[in-house]
Amino acid sequence: MFKGNRMTRRAFLGFGAAAAAVAGAAAAGCAPAQRQGQAGASSEGVVSSGSGETPAFLVPPDIPTDIVEEKDCDVLILGLGLAGTAAAKAATEEGARVIAVEKQPQDSYSVVSMAGDWGIVGSQIQKDLGIEFAPKEDIVNEIEKECGWRADATFWSYWYDHSGEDFDWFIEGADYEVLDATAADLSSGDHKPNYIRPKAFPPLEGYDYKKEYYPYFHGSITTNPNMGWACEAARTVALDNGMEVLYGTTAEQLIKEGDAVVGAYAKGADGYVRINAKSVVIACGDYGANPEMRQYYAPETMIFEGGVNTGDGQRMGIWAGGRMERGPHAPTTHHMGGVLGVDSFLQLNTRGKRFMNEDIPGQNITDVLVRQPVALDDETKEAGIKSWQIFDSKWPEQIGSMNDGHGYINHYVPADQIDQYETVLSGFKLGYVTDQMVEEQATVKADTIEELAEKMKLDAETVKAEIDRYNELCHKGHDDDFGKMPERMFPVENPPYYACSFTVGGMLYIFGGLECDLDMHVLDDDDVPIKGLYVAGNSMGRRFLVEKPVVVAGLSLATAASFGRLAGKNAAVGV
Repeated sequence: MFKGNRMTRRAFLGFGAAAAAVAGAAAAGCAPAQRQGQAGASSEGVVSSGSGETPAFLVPPDIPTDIVEEKDCDVLILGLGLAGTAAAKAATEEGARVIAVEKQPQDSYSVVSMAGDWGIVGSQIQKDLGIEFAPKEDIVNEIEKECGWRADATFWSYWYDHSGEDFDWFIEGADYEVLDATAADLSSGDHKPNYIRPKAFPPLEGYDYKKEYYPYFHGSITTNPNMGWACEAARTVALDNGMEVLYGTTAEQLIKEGDAVVGAYAKGADGYVRINAKSVVIACGDYGANPEMRQYYAPETMIFEGGVNTGDGQRMGIWAGGRMERGPHAPTTHHMGGVLGVDSFLQLNTRGKRFMNEDIPGQNITDVLVRQPVALDDETKEAGIKSWQIFDSKWPEQIGSMNDGHGYINHYVPADQIDQYETVLSGFKLGYVTDQMVEEQATVKADTIEELAEKMKLDAETVKAEIDRYNELCHKGHDDDFGKMPERMFPVENPPYYACSFTVGGMLYIFGGLECDLDMHVLDDDDVPIKGLYVAGNSMGRRFLVEKPVVVAGLSLATAASFGRLAGKNAAVGV
């Protein structure tokens, strides 16, 4: 039996479930999708199954008639996750009467998750730490490039200019402390339970994003132990300002009079509630847990496990006359690799062949792995293994030359220094590793290449030939086969040898939402704003398409806060 990276799959899926809890919290207040038969129809921006039939999820339900209560407000917010919380705080600060519909019961409501990276620019915390991001044009253009130039650059320009101040605003009133480096330790002294630390900071010595195929822009910060306390700070302000929350209640359909949205129907424990509002903000998360919508909009994602949100906000918006953004939509299929992350060591597929330039981050490596052949060995196939990352005993002196950022492990902690790194070593893939971690978590270990191949259940002659070829290129200083940077070409020739198995991983969520403008109005088929209807978070479009860039850590949380705040403010003042 393999050890280690069957663990990696579990670790990844566990991470996915936890991180997706952010999206799940954002979907609170929205009804679960009905599991009806898959169907497909041609529509602008969608993939069709060719049946010519309208999918069931695009057909609006009947209007509820058994209304047990009616309420009135200025701004109705559907979903009280990160984006909805930001919208609620912003709207109440404008003096609006706010009702939030929250699917979770009050006694179990939570936005706690392992997620905590914030890709913000120019917050006071960053300024105090001396952190400066790269210029806007470098970051925005890189995001656009990785999204195939399908994302909306005006949204990314807004993010760059406003996300720092939006984060400062979001956490006002919270009790926390700030660490001055990623590896700063909390093991001694009197510390607060909530803290912020910079992400991958200070940068690796000599790191130059301009030389990278996939650059990583240093500057993000992380809320620890998770993002829950930051959301709690903002929610407390909204509650103090008079927000009413209908817990254990799911929004099911918008109310439209003429060309304007004027409220929503929601179902609670006692029946349906009609909530009348001057404006409605949809903040219901993505559609990753809705197989019908995935088959229709992003069929290529059907191979992945994962997802908790069922696209209820998107469906309600469509029924009210809005439309989904044109694809390809962008699944978040983060791959955190093995014990050395996705570091750029030699990769062999299940036929024992090298197949790629290994110098790519954890989101993008999945795109390559899904196209690798299924293993011939039954056990390997059952484990879902698609490739093997191979390195030798020189790894401690090599990882510092790897890329930085998403999924990379760059810092070796010797045994006699472990007590100085207790806090960071207890975190999740924060770039630090010990000998013990490698020994315990590498899938296989061997003293010879032949033994390594046998333990990987690969043909020994093929593996040896591939490693010999790779070693030749490493010594030559040029990757003739795939063009990897020579600084990351390390020969496999110093036993013992290690291998970590890689699966395709899982999916956290899918970025694909309602078309909107920069005032956060939902747009109809003619790109005209629907009166009274706003959107934010993973229910909105315009941010990510084709691919989820990982060039800046925490773009999802940062944009959820910024555009949530903007949606709430505009909904309150009638912009």
